[in-house]
This record gives sequence, structure tokens and C-alpha cells, in this order.
Amino acid sequence: MNYGPLNRGVLKSQSKFLMRQVFPAAWMIALVYLLATDWVSTIVGLVYPGTSEISELYADFLLASYGDDLTALYQASAAVLTWFRSTSGYIFIFLTIILSLYGTVMSYGYTGYALGVVRGEQPGYGELFSRFYMAGKIILATVLELCYVFLWSLLFIIPGIIASYRYRLVPYFLLDDPDISVMEAFRRSKAAMNGRKGELFTLDLSFFLWVLGASLLVDVVGNLFLNSSDAVYSIVTTAVNTLCYLFLLPYQEFTYAQWYVAVCPAEPAGQSDQQPPQW
Repeated sequence: MNYGPLNRGVLKSQSKFLMRQVFPAAWMIALVYLLATDWVSTIVGLVYPGTSEISELYADFLLASYGDDLTALYQASAAVLTWFRSTSGYIFIFLTIILSLYGTVMSYGYTGYALGVVRGEQPGYGELFSRFYMAGKIILATVLELCYVFLWSLLFIIPGIIASYRYRLVPYFLLDDPDISVMEAFRRSKAAMNGRKGELFTLDLSFFLWVLGASLLVDVVGNLFLNSSDAVYSIVTTAVNTLCYLFLLPYQEFTYAQWYVAVCPAEPAGQSDQQPPQW
């Protein structure tokens, strides 16, 4: 079935309406999600001493790279490489990988929550943590997508961007039908995005100023605490980012979920009685 371009204004207005109507409140779900992801990463970074060690080494490397002393640059680079080959470095890499995989699975949980809201359901906090049973498929899909985008990016930046949009709907297809294979989800996403990449790119651009504003606010507030301890700086910047995304996160995700439901209105088994939104 061929659908015409969707009205961005309608999608975003409907997202704001859903944010006001959904229960539990959208900002509360967003808060729990951010606490379970961003704040967990921040706390781990503060607790693990290796984080401050690599931060200091990286700062020395940047300082040396701005100068003309090649010997200092070589020594700073060697110090960083030596640290990564130490026990602290291995633990840091391990924690980084674990947190990245955990965050990826959690992001599927939030996307599933957004889909449920758009389809008229009342998903609760538990939805955020409901996708760990399919962690294997989620991780495999994420790794394959990164590989595909990277390989296409070797040709030029534009093919890489196109590839990222080609596989943009993979999470939605896996959430709608967890029994399909990862490659089938890629095939469906590729087919659904045929002729739609520019439309979704434009939708992304409509959020650009929101994301830019949030980033600038975090940077401005963070600069006020540059002379503070690493702990204070990390907590303040994470707190400001959290405040920004209490609104921005559901606003974006509800809009993208609506876009997916309108483009791919077929729903998973057991939900055929639900009607897709009318645009």
C-alpha cells in the first residue's frame, strides 16, 4: 500500500497531546528511563577510579597535541596506550561495553513504550525493562547496523547516512514481531524505507533546534562548573540533560512511533482490534 507524505505538524501536535493524556505521565516514564541509563553510567563513572585516570591522561594528550613538542605528544600517546593495556584499562573497556549493551536494550524498551502509547495502550514503567529476553537479537541487530553503516561510510559520508536511514526501522519491526530473524527485520526496514528516507530525514531536522538547544544548555551550565571536581561537573551536567529530555525524549519518540505506525500500519498478533491513527 502506498502512503503519501505525512504531515510533520500533525504528528508533533499529536505527540504533545499524548504526552498530556498518557498515564503514568510521560515525563515520569522518561525520568525512570534516564535514571536507569544516563544516571547509571554517570554513577559508575564516578565510582570507578579508572574514569578519572583516563580523563587526566586524555587531557594531557589533548594539551600535547596542541603544542609543537612531538616528544611530549609521543609520551602522552604512549601513556594512554599503556593505561589501556593495564588492568584498569581492561576493566574500563569491559564496563564501557556492558553499559553500552545495557543502554541499547533499554532503548528498545523505551521505543516499545512509545509504540504502546501511540497504539492507545497504557504501558507502565515495566515496559522499559521488558526487552531483556530478546537482548541477543537486539545486540546482534545493533552490531550489524553499525557494521553496515560503517562499510557504506567507507565509500563516502552520504552512502553511510543513507544506510543509517535504510535500517532505521529495524527496532520497530523486532519489537512488533520478536519471532522474526534479525535479517528479516533488516529486509522489512529496507523495504519500508524505500522512498521514505528523505521524509524521515526532514522529520529529524524538525527536532534539530530542540536537540541543539538542549546541548547548548548543558554546555553553558557545565562551563560554570569547570573548576569544580569531576563528580560535581558530571552530576550537574547529567542533571541538566535529564531536565531537558524529560520533555524532549517522549516528544521525539512518540513522533517517530506515530510515523512508523502510519507507514507500517500492520500490527502484531493480538492487536488487530487496534486502529492506526488517522492523519
